[in-house]
Amino acid sequence: MRRIIPIVLIAAATIMFAYFTSQEIYSVKKISIVPGNSYLEGVKIVHSAESVIKWTAAVEKISIIKTGETAELTNIQFNVPDKDVTMKAGNGAYDVKNNSIELIGDVIANNKEFIVKSKDIKWDFNTEAMKSTNEVVLTGKNVMVRADSIETFAGEKLQLSGNVTVVYR
Repeated sequence: MRRIIPIVLIAAATIMFAYFTSQEIYSVKKISIVPGNSYLEGVKIVHSAESVIKWTAAVEKISIIKTGETAELTNIQFNVPDKDVTMKAGNGAYDVKNNSIELIGDVIANNKEFIVKSKDIKWDFNTEAMKSTNEVVLTGKNVMVRADSIETFAGEKLQLSGNVTVVYR
């Protein structure tokens, strides 16, 4: 009887192992995210086209809203490597339909030449245009610029509007 118990335990363990490894218990065919009720935490997004990374984002929390066309973002940082642009904000919203992001709060955007600070910044991934309708401060190596709003066009042209002040250092 003592010899039978270990043999039965080994046989049971072998059968259980074979059963669980033959099942697709870790396979996911589809994830359903219901707007308003679903969120993701600790997300890293990599967007690429033709095997080239267009932009990446690290987001603490993403909540899907408005029939899945908009995602609310918490603690976001995104990068556009080919433009050498990094942006950080406490909150934001990603518009899936228009492929754009609006960052809200104390927003900091920077590239190799300037640091841009504002209360909101909108970035269009399709046109690579940036816009802010709140006061903006640009700080460069030898200059600081303040304005009521800013708009860039594909990273090539910069337009500052309203109460523009330039201070050289």
